[in-house]
Amino acid sequence: MNIILGTAGHIDHGKSSLIKILSGIDPDRLPEEKARGVTIELGFAHLRMGEFEIGLIDVPGHADFINNMVSGVGALDIALFIVAADDGWMPQSEEHLQILNYLGIDNIIIALTKSDLAEDLDFTIELVREDLIGTTVEEAPIIPVSSITGDGIDALKAEILERAKNLKSAPKHHIPRLSVDRAFSPKGTGTVITGTLTGKAVNKGDSLVSFPEGLNASIRNVQNHNIALDSSVSGMRTALNLPDLPLKQRGKPGVSRGSLLTLPDHLSSVTTLDVLLQRENRSIKGQSATSRALKNTETVVLHHGTSRTRARVVLLDRTTLDLGDKCFAQLRLESPIAACTGDRFVIRDGGQQGTLAGGIILDAAAKAGGFRSEKRATFLTLREKSPETLRPLILSEFTKSPTLSATQPLTNIPFTKEHISQTVEKLVKEKKVAQRSGYILAPHWWKEITGKAAALIDAWHKHNTDSPSMPIGKWRTQLLAESTPEPLLDAIEKHLLSNGYSKQKDGIASEEHSLELPQRLAPFATQILKAFKAGGLTPPPRVELAPDEATQQALTFLIRSGQVIELDPKALLDAANFQKLRQSVINHLEQNTRATASELREQSGASRKFIMPLLEGLDADGLTIRDGDYRSLA
Repeated sequence: MNIILGTAGHIDHGKSSLIKILSGIDPDRLPEEKARGVTIELGFAHLRMGEFEIGLIDVPGHADFINNMVSGVGALDIALFIVAADDGWMPQSEEHLQILNYLGIDNIIIALTKSDLAEDLDFTIELVREDLIGTTVEEAPIIPVSSITGDGIDALKAEILERAKNLKSAPKHHIPRLSVDRAFSPKGTGTVITGTLTGKAVNKGDSLVSFPEGLNASIRNVQNHNIALDSSVSGMRTALNLPDLPLKQRGKPGVSRGSLLTLPDHLSSVTTLDVLLQRENRSIKGQSATSRALKNTETVVLHHGTSRTRARVVLLDRTTLDLGDKCFAQLRLESPIAACTGDRFVIRDGGQQGTLAGGIILDAAAKAGGFRSEKRATFLTLREKSPETLRPLILSEFTKSPTLSATQPLTNIPFTKEHISQTVEKLVKEKKVAQRSGYILAPHWWKEITGKAAALIDAWHKHNTDSPSMPIGKWRTQLLAESTPEPLLDAIEKHLLSNGYSKQKDGIASEEHSLELPQRLAPFATQILKAFKAGGLTPPPRVELAPDEATQQALTFLIRSGQVIELDPKALLDAANFQKLRQSVINHLEQNTRATASELREQSGASRKFIMPLLEGLDADGLTIRDGDYRSLA
């Protein structure tokens, strides 16, 4: 099992020395670090304890290098918190502990270093314990150690091993993500990046994408602590050789510290985050920014993964956030990052003089508009309950939209497509959601939208009594105006057709609808019907029957209501004569097996104008079959 252990604590409290005695590796690699005796950049080492391969990250303790410290501790499984016996609790001790708390790292071992310098070790431990009162680690065991004499090292190793055995296994359903902490290009090798991998494994040959640059890359080689591997797994310090990925240069996009590598088609870069923001209840000595209230719209520096960018804080329901308080807030970023809902973060003041707050991302695909609305507050309250679990994330997303893609119900979440699919299937099976045409739907919405769809047709009938159906195009357009996804229109139509509605050519109608002729048109309709009955199979032409707008409207109603049959635009018969002509043709074919159009015309007494469209209609309806010049019953 691979795990990551990292140091934290004030400058010159012996972090690097402790890493060296634990692993035999000096984590300080820069000449300036060795010359000054101060850790400036992140340092790395490793050791094996029992079944565990432990990657070690040594962070700088100096206040000037706090940005590097935050970059190193985001993916820790265990934090080794260092306090020197000869110095006690110091400002960066407090700041480092607060950063660990904000990042949700609670598996913390306290090592009291330089124990050989303590005049009264028990009294020194008591003083440190007093400084821990009110913190998240006030009950944590304190293990005295000395990198000089070796005292306590075995006890510390035993505690590390015990903590490792009790670690929860890494999430099985997360996509691979690697926040880049180093990027360089050895001669003849191409780009190499390092970082701590979380989520699923990555393998040689896999394709990745670098964010926020949006650059694609292919893995040529994988290493862990200079050992070549075929793949890297979660919790492993990882070096990837990505020769087709350029390094960042002035004016040219490329990978650098702060970039994030993951699989294609899973994440996107974002600039707006809805978050739960919280502040510790203790200020940090020497950092005036940490003792004042955090102001609404204040500009801060956001630390996420190994990235940092300036951001503006918008508080949801207040103008300030005091020590010890928490609230919903929105972070509006100056530069894009690739973040996921459920990720932790830290914010420092705009001048980088102090750590102000931290928290958890509740919506990594947030919109700036409408943030201070009651609807957004309700949504964030639901999200706060379980922002790291997919099922409640999906259910809470319905407060933003009642229709979600079944394959990608949310964007910028850390879960694999397989896990999303399995979770959606369970929700459908449990009837927590409905599924139609590639979407999952809030159950109440499906009932509402099908009700609205039916109401649109009923309203059309009420205002268009002489129309047999609502034009399907108009019906669809009005549903789209209700923010209905277009792929769902067919499913809604199918539902209505099974529940009292019918399709009529290019329209849709209620089966209970009966046509009504407006009173003003009734005399014209009566006059037209009389003319049809008097004309028999040779009625007057259409232009004589309906020479003006009023008579045309009356004739249209008679056609729609089935009282007049339109064989074609120039061939009209009243219903009785149409049925008489139709039955005459059928009777003749029953008696004579087959007949030509001319024979059928002669026996029926109808002209070619009427007999030809009638026969074509019978062919289309499948009642007759044409074979050359002859027709017979099907």
